Amino acid sequence: MKKFIFSIVIAAGMVLGFSSCEGFLDRMPTDSVVSETAMATLYDAGVVVNGLYTQLKYYTMYGSWWAYMGDMRADNIYPRQVSGTGNIFYCLDYDSEANTYFGFWNTYYNVIMRANSIIENIETLPASGAAQIAQRNDYLGQAHAIRALCYFDLARLYGYPYLKDNGASLGAVILETVASPSEARIPRKTVADTYALVQKDLETAVGLLSKQKNTGHFNYWAARLLQARVHLYKGEYANAYTCATEVINNSPYKLATNEEYLEYWGREGHDESVLELLVTVDSDIDPDGGFYTIYHNMWFDDKNAGGSVIPTLKWRNLFKNTPNDVRGKMIAYDDPVTGARQSGDYWLRKFIGNKDRVYTFRRNNPRVMRITEAYLIAAEAALETNKASDASNYLNRIRKRADPTAANVTATLDLIQLERQKEFIGEGHRFFDVMRRGGTITRDPNDPHEYAVGSGYKQSFSWDYEKIVLPISHTERLLYPELQQNPGYKD
Repeated sequence: MKKFIFSIVIAAGMVLGFSSCEGFLDRMPTDSVVSETAMATLYDAGVVVNGLYTQLKYYTMYGSWWAYMGDMRADNIYPRQVSGTGNIFYCLDYDSEANTYFGFWNTYYNVIMRANSIIENIETLPASGAAQIAQRNDYLGQAHAIRALCYFDLARLYGYPYLKDNGASLGAVILETVASPSEARIPRKTVADTYALVQKDLETAVGLLSKQKNTGHFNYWAARLLQARVHLYKGEYANAYTCATEVINNSPYKLATNEEYLEYWGREGHDESVLELLVTVDSDIDPDGGFYTIYHNMWFDDKNAGGSVIPTLKWRNLFKNTPNDVRGKMIAYDDPVTGARQSGDYWLRKFIGNKDRVYTFRRNNPRVMRITEAYLIAAEAALETNKASDASNYLNRIRKRADPTAANVTATLDLIQLERQKEFIGEGHRFFDVMRRGGTITRDPNDPHEYAVGSGYKQSFSWDYEKIVLPISHTERLLYPELQQNPGYKD
């Protein structure tokens, strides 16, 4: 039995230890990693695997801050007022000596170390018969897929885009085993090394995972779509096309129709959602803040809503000449005389709350991957591999789903990126979509909510701006000096 487990960087300097409770069904603390003895049966393993998703749906991850990193750092949404954490996101106003910057590093490694524990130990569990072996394989596949997702996102947050330098910049610290502190204190590898582990994990996962729908969990199709995304980021377009089209043609998932689209965001387990994280009132996260933040702050039609995050004028203007586009109908104007908050602002009415569970706007299931992404990956990859007709077909499926009156177009990279910007607002894609191809994000100086805050604020920037990556915080480096700092930040 292993003596201890080490989490790379720990909040408040606390080393993460085992959960060694007698009964695993006791609630496991979110700062613990289970030992091999916590998985005595396949049932126990299922509970442990379910626990891997808990932190992913918390507001510090896909429940809120990931969307901020992808949309507020770009040109889709911004803070309604110059204050608070939103301003740090929007202005990329990072200071390596200030704080840990939203805890991404710590949280991802917490999940990774849990996944490592499962990967090391689950195959020792007894399984008799084909059904039990398949179940054990599926749990192992989920652990590999979740670890791949975590490392991919660490590379996107802390490393420069792969295509900028073929992955030569600093990426993640790579740990594939449950290690002791002395073994774990190793420096960061490159983005290329990090992507290599991601791709190895996903290749393992697709050989293990079930192809059945499993709402709230990775299955074969979710891992395959993540493979397509990773290939796209690396510029491996032929492989991206193969993975994306397999999901489109063979999976049980399908596009929400135009008529369903606005209501889709309140539906649980709809065929549009390839990987949707489940948020319920029974979940073991603080009900007052764990799930609320981005949805709470984007909403306006309730006196208890945060009302602090709104879509940019630039994003709203994307629908200026397409009045029949269903996505434009998510824009709600709050009249200063008759409106709910009487602000005179425009709001995003996309995340309406899980209506299947009779929840308000506060509780939405984060959509990590949707079948729509497979179509737009296929379009981009087809265009890059001289399949112009296929590219146009996949692009027009999404355009005409949104607006049945739209005319067919010939696909271009600009049109595909435009469609991604319209489609994925609030889902955390826009910043990374622009950066991964070496584009430039430019905020609209004519927008009444556009503002310059801080000496380092840039209204326009590309992947050459050092602050498109997060710093390794001063606190983390005091605990773990082997972590190399990103360029442009103070050690």
